[in-house]
Amino acid sequence: MDSVRVERLVEEGLVEATWLPYELHPDVPAQGMSFEEYFPPSYLTRIAAAPYVAMAEQEGLVMKRGGRLINSRLALAAAEFARDHDRFEAMHKALFKAYWERTADLASLDHLKRIGAEQGLDADELGAALEEGRYEELLDANRREAVQVGINAIPAHVFGMRFLVMGAHPFEILKQVAERVESEPPATG
Repeated sequence: MDSVRVERLVEEGLVEATWLPYELHPDVPAQGMSFEEYFPPSYLTRIAAAPYVAMAEQEGLVMKRGGRLINSRLALAAAEFARDHDRFEAMHKALFKAYWERTADLASLDHLKRIGAEQGLDADELGAALEEGRYEELLDANRREAVQVGINAIPAHVFGMRFLVMGAHPFEILKQVAERVESEPPATG
């Protein structure tokens, strides 16, 4: 849902956005695992009570939770392949829609190739890039950099290389941070 909010910030001329891959749960096996296997019961209770679905609906999005926690590595690599072929925005949106609306298995090479083809990418070339692990180093480097700046959750937004906002927040909060970056010069020292 934050992608919609960030798009609004871009449309209002408040930010330029560059989406970077961040593998939230790299320890999840390729086949995924149940939420109950991965998370403690207290976390599952807290998430069940969170207003994410209602927040998504306010943004015009459908947000369903699948039965399994996925390993997102292949999907992140597919998005980077799309970036290299000037189709990132379309692929980014299609991957989110596939996961949140259809609860698609984004660890499936076949699903990713189909989604890529629907976005104008060569499915065989995409498949080869994923099978070769062409984006492994990039994904690892982005994760290391994110951890170094304190990112340990998604969504995470870095504004003006000065402010880190993690978690889903209302548009007005993101807008306030963007306006603050615009109005306050960076500290020198």
